[in-house]
Amino acid sequence: MNYLKQYADQVATISNDMKAGNISMEEGAEKLLVVAERAEQSSVLVTGAVYSDLLNEMAAKIYAVVDKMIPEHRIIQ
Repeated sequence: MNYLKQYADQVATISNDMKAGNISMEEGAEKLLVVAERAEQSSVLVTGAVYSDLLNEMAAKIYAVVDKMIPEHRIIQ
């Protein structure tokens, strides 16, 4: 199973839903956190250090995006 593609697709779906106004930013952040946690859990289960590192990197990027979604951290242009 290709976890990277699966999780990337989930992130894209969540992003599109937020852009379309189907879900709020808070709901999107919660869903993104779930995807990041699953990516971290999958990194422990997979064999291969490189693939595990890629999953951990993906989780870290998702956490960084969620951190930017916190109202106090957002930059208004």
